[in-house]
Amino acid sequence: MTLHVPLETRALADGLTVVVSKNPGAAVIGLCVLYRIGSRLEPRGRSGFAHLFEHLMFEGTPNAGKGVFDRVCEGSGGSNNGQTRPDVTIYVVDAPSSALDRILFLEADRMTSLAFGQESLDNQRDVVKEEIRVNVQNDPYGLFEYGELPQALYDKWENAHDGYGDFHDLDEATLGDVRSFFDAFYRPNNAVLAVAGDVRAEEVFERAEHRFGAIPAGILPPRPDLFEPMRETPAILVKEAPLARTPALAMAWRMPGRTHADAIPLLVLGELFHNGRASRLYRGLVEGREIATDLSGGFNPFQGGAWYDGTTLFLSRVGYRREVSHEAVLAAFDEEVARVAREGVEAGELARVKTKILADWYGNLEPRLGLAVELAQAAAFAEDPAALLAFPAEVEAVGAADLRRVAAWLAPGARAAIVKVPPKGAK
Repeated sequence: MTLHVPLETRALADGLTVVVSKNPGAAVIGLCVLYRIGSRLEPRGRSGFAHLFEHLMFEGTPNAGKGVFDRVCEGSGGSNNGQTRPDVTIYVVDAPSSALDRILFLEADRMTSLAFGQESLDNQRDVVKEEIRVNVQNDPYGLFEYGELPQALYDKWENAHDGYGDFHDLDEATLGDVRSFFDAFYRPNNAVLAVAGDVRAEEVFERAEHRFGAIPAGILPPRPDLFEPMRETPAILVKEAPLARTPALAMAWRMPGRTHADAIPLLVLGELFHNGRASRLYRGLVEGREIATDLSGGFNPFQGGAWYDGTTLFLSRVGYRREVSHEAVLAAFDEEVARVAREGVEAGELARVKTKILADWYGNLEPRLGLAVELAQAAAFAEDPAALLAFPAEVEAVGAADLRRVAAWLAPGARAAIVKVPPKGAK
């Protein structure tokens, strides 16, 4: 199956990349503004700032006060949201095509200036901290695969620190710090605008030039090197989880760069191990050995797909029975990896896994908004929005021999793991 996606791209003089995909099937658009700033790119002492800004960007501007963005989107029949990822922050809008210029005005307006004030900073700082309390501190395991496991896996601060937010750094943040962060990263030459739907490319380019063209480019901070090679020594930490009633462990390995020949086969291997009741780990650890109760994970799980800078991780999270030791769980996992390395994968099973990957991928591109997000990511990571079209062929090219080869990336000696156990006597 060959996917045809109409694409036109233009770079404005201030550095903003604009990508348009015309799809006139319905009078709607998906719009994504992507900024090349995520939790791995925030400076030391600013842990959680990328996440904080995801909230501050909805706090209003000198021209459009708090709540205007939401009211205009919803009043036009649309919706909007934002998401912080390790390498980027994305802002998305679903709306009728007739709302295009209003949305572009609002996006350009908040790229130009925010209504920085102590009250809004204090409010959104408290919102972020409450999110951490609810989603992390009140989680039985503390979301340890997101916040704690990277610290065990990586050496570089950028990769290892908890991007959800550090209370000390958030509390120490001043209005000057916030303005500096905005001026450093929320610049047109650090952004991509992607629009997919019932629009004409020339109209989008003209309106983008009108709305964004006068925003000055910024002097961008040097980007850190996010690559880290495979670990040479294993690491394992056992911690008590006061709210847990059953144990769980999360394990991870450093992965090669995005363009490495092993990256896509490792993505396929992640699906082979984790995707559904037919997956290797479900059949091997849940149904087969009956030691696990739930599992999740895969390749590049915090950003999805194959979009990332530097290195990423391969993650497996396993909840298991109280009478089972974590050593037994790790040994069972290692046996499943060794079996792939030794025997490979039968053609039918490999075809099923690849079909599921591509079905999910095509399904994600069907909504205009999903396509806009993927185009923005391709423009940001590969500097070419058409690069996303190579994905199906790259997946289809993966063979059993590739999976046997890349299983070596999951060596026990390169693994970092954290085990969470319930308190003694917990029922």
